[in-house]
Amino acid sequence: MTTYSYKLSLNDSEMIMLEEALKMMIEKCEREIALNPRAPFFAHLGSAKELKARLHKDTVQTSGNTFFLKGD
Repeated sequence: MTTYSYKLSLNDSEMIMLEEALKMMIEKCEREIALNPRAPFFAHLGSAKELKARLHKDTVQTSGNTFFLKGD
């Protein structure tokens, strides 16, 4: 199986939207699996949960205040 790596930059609004979309996807898959277990919902559920878990892994602040950062 071929694997790709992606680097993606998101602003705050896009991150909020992505988090909500993943939440909805997880809920939908869990509902479908409870009603009638079948593909592709098992695969989608696993992928959505894995992505949600990694979503904030490499977050870097690119703008805004730094009042609470410890200085020299």
